[in-house]
Amino acid sequence: MLIRRAQANDDFQVVAQLYLDVWRATYTGMLPAAFMAQLTPASWHPERRWQETWLAFDEAGQLIGTCAAGPARAVTRSGWGEIYSIYVRPTAQHHGVGRRLMTAAMAALTPVYPQIYLEVLAANRSAQAFYHQLGFTQKGTVHTRTVPQGKISVVELSVDA
Repeated sequence: MLIRRAQANDDFQVVAQLYLDVWRATYTGMLPAAFMAQLTPASWHPERRWQETWLAFDEAGQLIGTCAAGPARAVTRSGWGEIYSIYVRPTAQHHGVGRRLMTAAMAALTPVYPQIYLEVLAANRSAQAFYHQLGFTQKGTVHTRTVPQGKISVVELSVDA
């Protein structure tokens, strides 16, 4: 397995397809069906954040995971780092890919930010368990957001760098 920073000339359509594949495999039943139905690879633009993205490739050179992290987007978390996303193909999960991606992202964030946070779906217990293994703990309550297709509940987790 190879973990590396994304480069400007990477094929970000492949990354967007990975996002879609993982969302379909992971979030069906957790997110409103109408929301899931409208997603396509064009729903994501990983090329916009390529400087803050890590990619994981298997021995055959196929993309099996990605993680994006950088400065916090929420104004209430000014001065914090944020894990924006981490997606690992279901066939590559439970083989250390996610842990290695998170290790790479955290290594870049910890020298710069005293605290790092992420948001995870409240219903995604397996992801929450994964983040807890990495030292993240729940801060605060579940937040519910309304999207045109329904409601989405998320939990904020954080860790001191």
